[in-house]
Amino acid sequence: MHSVKRLVLILAFGALMTAAAWQELWPPTYSAQVEVVTEGRLPARIYLWKGKSSFRLTPADAVLPIRGDTFYRDRYYSRVPNPKVMEVIARDQFHYLLLKGEATFFLPPGEYRLEAYRGLFYTPATATFTVAANERKRVTLKLAPWEGVDPKEWITADDHIHLTRHKAEDPVFLDWLAAEDLTVANFLALQRQMDAAPQYGFGKPGEANRAGYTIRSGQELRNEFWGHTLVLGARELIRPMSTGLMYANTPESWPLPSDWFARGRQLGGIVGYAHFFQAPQRSTIYMDALAGNIDLVEVFQFGVLKTEPWYEMLNAGLRVTGVAGSDFPVYLNSKRPWPEWIPLLGPERAMVKARPGADSFEQWARGVKEGKVVVSNGPIVELAVNNGRAEATAAFFRPLEELEIVRNGLVIARAAGDGTRKRLTLSAPVEGGWVAARVKAQTLKEEPQLQAHTNPIWLSKVVDPAARKALADKWAAEVAFFRQSNIVFPTESNRRNFFDQAEKTLAELRNRN
Repeated sequence: MHSVKRLVLILAFGALMTAAAWQELWPPTYSAQVEVVTEGRLPARIYLWKGKSSFRLTPADAVLPIRGDTFYRDRYYSRVPNPKVMEVIARDQFHYLLLKGEATFFLPPGEYRLEAYRGLFYTPATATFTVAANERKRVTLKLAPWEGVDPKEWITADDHIHLTRHKAEDPVFLDWLAAEDLTVANFLALQRQMDAAPQYGFGKPGEANRAGYTIRSGQELRNEFWGHTLVLGARELIRPMSTGLMYANTPESWPLPSDWFARGRQLGGIVGYAHFFQAPQRSTIYMDALAGNIDLVEVFQFGVLKTEPWYEMLNAGLRVTGVAGSDFPVYLNSKRPWPEWIPLLGPERAMVKARPGADSFEQWARGVKEGKVVVSNGPIVELAVNNGRAEATAAFFRPLEELEIVRNGLVIARAAGDGTRKRLTLSAPVEGGWVAARVKAQTLKEEPQLQAHTNPIWLSKVVDPAARKALADKWAAEVAFFRQSNIVFPTESNRRNFFDQAEKTLAELRNRN
């Protein structure tokens, strides 16, 4: 009985301490009370400077401290059920999500600059103001779409987010998506010896959806030899999620990615490879792409658009749709200082031209399967082919540097910016092969190159002998590595079957027809 009472007292003390940690201490004496509002109450991400130094906004209703590790255990905390402001902290940098488009803060007297950002399609807003002790002030920020884009015409997605999610947290995560204007967020479970970034449900039962913004559960399945693979939107969690000693609790590197992909598609998901050729990972991507086992590959991540290996695969006749994903919070932990323009979720986006709604994920997945995806971390670019001519258009709120039309990996037309133009158009005759458009925009200090790229439009089959030979040589080297790596298979028959398939893939790649 005494032990029970003691436990109750300890728990009560802990609850009081927690409450004290969140207890309102405001308003501080002599502080100014500043109401920050975005026009139309648009959710946004904001930053504050006092003089030349960044300044923390207080109070914040909720916080997400990012200390990303290989187990993805970062958790969201809130002192109120319906927060207006969430603070995301990573590497001593502070990001503020104005979740409801308005909030009140207490600031010491002084001169300030406030900046607001919302996704890729809105021009950032800035306000400067001065406050005195005990003053009340309202600061309004106008966030408007830049000329040449309608945000309601696009479904924008991040295919690779690792955040632990409980159903009770869905409302604030959907608010966060609205603040970043990210239509579809794929929250991915994974495993490194134990489950990481777990999701409470899969398929429709695990979907959160409001006003067209959608969170859908998926998973990243990993093996040190076969690579990191993705299953997005499936009805069930596939196990094992990881294999091999690096990631799992068994030495066996089995099943193969092709098995995961087949199961993922059976469960209604879309499937493919993450981290396109990111060292030191090995990969069986050539084998699966040649067999038609995948729907997508991440070509835009960590600020880098990997056109060279992507073009090589396309020229070799492997039709793979390029997408984009953040691998949140990895990039957030590696980038300092953080470039304010770049969103926290969806710093690079896979975009499909369709109106968001209750079926945003299904529309986006259909666009991925059909190859109708634009990848971007800033500008927009579109391409159409009519009557033997390719016509490209591009726009941004900053000046565009260049717009190019690419056929079979080579630039066939180019329009250069003049340092002021924010819209460019371009046209060129095309015959056969694949054609795509790409654009680069003005980039500021600390930012990655801001650019966008369409997926290819296929006019005819392409099998370039040089590209085919390059892939064959790379796959031959990969197979040789696999043979000497003492990979553990469940049975000798499994080993033979894998290497038989590997050799068959090599023979097909060496066949240049």
